Amino acid sequence: MLYPVGFLKTIGEKMMQLDFIGPRYIEGSETSIHFLSIRCVHPEKKQLFFRIQAATTAETLRILSIVFFNLGLPLPDVIQQDNGSCFRGSIDQKGMVGRYIRWWCHNGVMVVFNAPRSPWNTGAVEGANSVFDRKFWQAHNFTSIAEIDAKLIEFNAACDAYHGGTALFWGAQSRVPSSPLKRIPDLTNLRQPFLFLLRIVREDRYEKYTVEVLNRYIELPGELSGQFVIVQIHLTNQWITVWQERGSHTALIRPRKAFTVHTGNFGKKKRKL
Repeated sequence: MLYPVGFLKTIGEKMMQLDFIGPRYIEGSETSIHFLSIRCVHPEKKQLFFRIQAATTAETLRILSIVFFNLGLPLPDVIQQDNGSCFRGSIDQKGMVGRYIRWWCHNGVMVVFNAPRSPWNTGAVEGANSVFDRKFWQAHNFTSIAEIDAKLIEFNAACDAYHGGTALFWGAQSRVPSSPLKRIPDLTNLRQPFLFLLRIVREDRYEKYTVEVLNRYIELPGELSGQFVIVQIHLTNQWITVWQERGSHTALIRPRKAFTVHTGNFGKKKRKL
């Protein structure tokens, strides 16, 4: 399938992956419990788990504020995650670029989305989630949220010790991020304007070979069926190209073409005065 390993190794030295865990339930309770898993993949490994209220953009940005301000971790060069709406923005709108993407790009971080239904694309964080299930969630018979939070502090400390401690992690912060809790700017003046999506070419019901890109479908040559491609979008200049990694080189599959993106807020009713 020509998975673009070389591309992921060369786009940035410092890579981080995000994923949600849940919902989970305490026996006898209908209250859903969710977690956010953050994995620092290379050059050094680190794992953090946070209990969140729900798998939402607001909760994700709240945790990122804790990670980069309270804990003082340095920004990665690359952030990789799946195609959940809380990461992408409203997946019902065509060309939507949500707050989560804009925050990373304004802070100079390259955003890479997995191929749909391919969790192994972020195998590092998925593996950590498996450890979380075995050694945290299934290892204890939790009876309250307070107990979960207390044990989670201990579990994160154990993960930190296993990976060598926070002192080893990536060195000092070289870029000062903007707060994720403040208004997220639009698509102008981005420190890092590129958005990348890993996609697998599939045949659709019209017998065309396409990939989904921000709720639009891009037609590609049929000989690419079942193969990975790399979709590159310039968010500021509004264009798209499609590439494929082939051994030691990268081939241009689709030349640059206009591709409109936006930040939403369409069709919203004005507040009555």
